[in-house]
Amino acid sequence: MTHESVTTGAVEIGQRVFLRPAWASDRAAFVALRRASRSEFERWEPEPAPGVDPFGDRSFDREISVVGDGGECRWLICRVGDGALVGRVTLGTIERGPFQNGRLGYWIGTEFSGRGYMTEAIGLVLRRAFGVMGLHRVCANIMPSNVGSRRVLERNGFVREGYSEKYLQIAGVWADHERWAITAEMDRTAR
Repeated sequence: MTHESVTTGAVEIGQRVFLRPAWASDRAAFVALRRASRSEFERWEPEPAPGVDPFGDRSFDREISVVGDGGECRWLICRVGDGALVGRVTLGTIERGPFQNGRLGYWIGTEFSGRGYMTEAIGLVLRRAFGVMGLHRVCANIMPSNVGSRRVLERNGFVREGYSEKYLQIAGVWADHERWAITAEMDRTAR
């Protein structure tokens, strides 16, 4: 398989990972990766709506339904060498006008954690957000105990802006979160 065929459909390509929209053919790999990483993800992800299994087959439906939605972009994170799905990143709650802001959400499969893939993927998101999309600011909210997420944000130039008590319900408990952000002027990936 050539590099070009592996990265078909990519919106951004890095050294080791690339971003692309989900395709219907990604369903099995997506669900398998989520299920294999369930015990880790449940520690950080918000409560799903009643009756929704965020690790079930139907959880993939939203990945397809938001493709092309101007208020939310979801991209799969795939490995450049073989096209393997390693995670997903969302740039959502995009607000235009004088704000020009998007909120970042992301996860990486447990088996791919700690390899720098997410750090590179977030850099690619910033390149797209501040370039093609013309955003001015990208923010992220993380639990204080999520050291891995904090490192990813710091490596990409985000700064901690504040602290929100009981911000989001995680595993049935209202969890505190740190607020992190970066602006176009602060971005090291700007080209």
